[in-house]
Amino acid sequence: MILDEHLALLARPYGFAPGDFEFLRSSQNHVYLVRHDGAKSILRVSKGRHRTRQDVEAELAFVEFLAARGVNVCSPVPALDGEDCVALSLDGDDHVVTCFEHAPGRKITPEDIAPPVYEKLGEMLAELHRHALHLPADHAAQARPHWQESRLLRQDMAELCGRLSPAFVERLTELMEKLRWLPVTPDSYGLVHADACLGNCFLDGDNLWIFDFDNCEHGHFAQDFATILYDSIYCRMLNQFADDGLNDRIAPLWAGLWRGYAKAGPLAAIDAFQLKHFFLLREAVIYIHYHRTLDLSAVPDSFKAGLEVMRKNVEDQAHQVDFERLVSLSQDEQISTVI
Repeated sequence: MILDEHLALLARPYGFAPGDFEFLRSSQNHVYLVRHDGAKSILRVSKGRHRTRQDVEAELAFVEFLAARGVNVCSPVPALDGEDCVALSLDGDDHVVTCFEHAPGRKITPEDIAPPVYEKLGEMLAELHRHALHLPADHAAQARPHWQESRLLRQDMAELCGRLSPAFVERLTELMEKLRWLPVTPDSYGLVHADACLGNCFLDGDNLWIFDFDNCEHGHFAQDFATILYDSIYCRMLNQFADDGLNDRIAPLWAGLWRGYAKAGPLAAIDAFQLKHFFLLREAVIYIHYHRTLDLSAVPDSFKAGLEVMRKNVEDQAHQVDFERLVSLSQDEQISTVI
């Protein structure tokens, strides 16, 4: 969390007072719910973490580009001086502060976890990818990094030197090298959300809203599918450890996702190699994130055992998910949508 006296200084450019805040979480950023003048918004404070004001301005430019085209995203709320974000240095630490509209609706609950909500998520992903393809070459959002430059892979891994096994680091490096050789085509590569998951969505009646573009980057559209598969399907269907019924539970949710995407998404097919390897890359990122943010000496033994499975998956470049089956389901949904 941010010190109260620092938070007051960081929020002042937006006209917020100390009593307006409710702390929500600290992970990549420090995030607060703001209630001010009868309205709700989100204040995000990036402290260090290899973010510059230019990085954030490019992110906000992408969000504004999508909002202008009718996508259900949470637009930036400018500071009192009209700037989209504020950069301040406090006690030698650089801070970048942004404010966003609060998404309407509610969080996704366990009761929502069924094919219909994944179909909505697929439709949202199709919108994001379709509009990303039409981002002008000189647009400010183009300044976002490419996937292989991500701080989640580069700086975080470097900072954890000695806490990650040599085999994990070696295999992750090999995995990234494999993926860097993938062809970059104009219909399958562009700005991606890079953290698309139900945890970053609100449901407002029949409408889905998506937010938290903090990790958006230039990448393969397959990355967004791999992230959703890992965060919002695999992890939600996992009963602590993989069992014989895991892939049967995953299949209908994945089919719903692709059914929604196939209606208007630019990606006509998904490749099993890409899906598997970007999925393993996501697992590696989450594994690194846990080592960076958690006191692993204090977590339950069951959590430690789960971490060992994650480590082994990355080191062995293998997984319990049946990626070939998912690709086959994607093809079936694509054909049924066309017919």
